[in-house]
Amino acid sequence: MPGAADDVTLKQLLEVQAEDSEIQKLTQRRAALPEAARLAEANAQLEELDADLTIARKQLEEITREQNRLEGEIELLGQKTSREEGRLFSGGVSNPKELSALQAEVEGLKRRSAALEDDLLEVMVHRDSSSETVQSLAGERAAASGRAEELVTKVAALTGEIEAALERHSARRDELAATIPADLLTLYERLRDSKQGIGAAALIGNTCQGCHTSLPSREVEHLRAEKGLQRCDNCRRILVVG
Repeated sequence: MPGAADDVTLKQLLEVQAEDSEIQKLTQRRAALPEAARLAEANAQLEELDADLTIARKQLEEITREQNRLEGEIELLGQKTSREEGRLFSGGVSNPKELSALQAEVEGLKRRSAALEDDLLEVMVHRDSSSETVQSLAGERAAASGRAEELVTKVAALTGEIEAALERHSARRDELAATIPADLLTLYERLRDSKQGIGAAALIGNTCQGCHTSLPSREVEHLRAEKGLQRCDNCRRILVVG
């Protein structure tokens, strides 16, 4: 049990408690910044949009490749059809059987070309839709990225303010703690660890500010008469009697 403590020491201990309480509040605030939670949500949204964009762009690339393939095939068929029609109408082929076969080939080429053009139209519709999807996702991502950047700046500013305040309160706490006898400080720290961060509390009126219990008047009179180090009978915190 610590030795006797005078009123000045106990009041300084109460100031240590005030600094510790402020440090605890600041630490909790830093850990639970709403802006930090929103930043985490924004980053998660960015990751999701990045994944969606990757898929959408790959789909657009595949559709574009298919469009290019069809356009190339149609162009080659067109060139072949032109050549065969040239032969058909040039008069260079006079054999009826050969003419009939050539005409059938030209018609077949045209049918094949028409079928490919239908496929191409369908692919172009899909490509337009896929391109719109990519543009829409890119727009969403740009907006989400802007929000995330704003939140990064805000979180950094708020965290900086909290860190500066923590530094001030920690320095003041260390300055005050250096004036407290080691045995009393050890008791205070032990109580603070076991009692939700409050190891010392003031007695205001008849009420302990640690557990907010109203003590009997006779007990309060006794505490005030005794002076020195006192403990609340209810919560056992160090009680600083004014």
